[in-house]
Amino acid sequence: MKDYTNSSPVFSDKVKILETTDTNHADNFNTSTEQLADNDQCLKNAICKSEKIEMLAAGQTSIVFNFEPGIISENSSIGLELSVSDLNYENITADGDSITVTFEAQEERDVYVKVVVSDGLV
Repeated sequence: MKDYTNSSPVFSDKVKILETTDTNHADNFNTSTEQLADNDQCLKNAICKSEKIEMLAAGQTSIVFNFEPGIISENSSIGLELSVSDLNYENITADGDSITVTFEAQEERDVYVKVVVSDGLV
């Protein structure tokens, strides 16, 4: 097998499916799989505007993510993922093109933080 990538996916309203008369050739199987993969990528591109990963160093309680102009709007949804499960955030503030996340005090470790800015319809 090989990896499938497409730098210019196109959304398909109709997806081809196999029929009993189709041959067992990879081209027949791959067509619908590629359409579905492209649809997934199109949806992700439409929903997820941008994401950034930064490190919250041991002892720090806040981190700032700077985005390109226009990424953050009043209708944006902001998602947060952490590399640990036992650290809680206290506040998320969006100001212009930056997002500041404030956490409870933690001293013993570095934590990777991922912020995802999505379309507000999510």
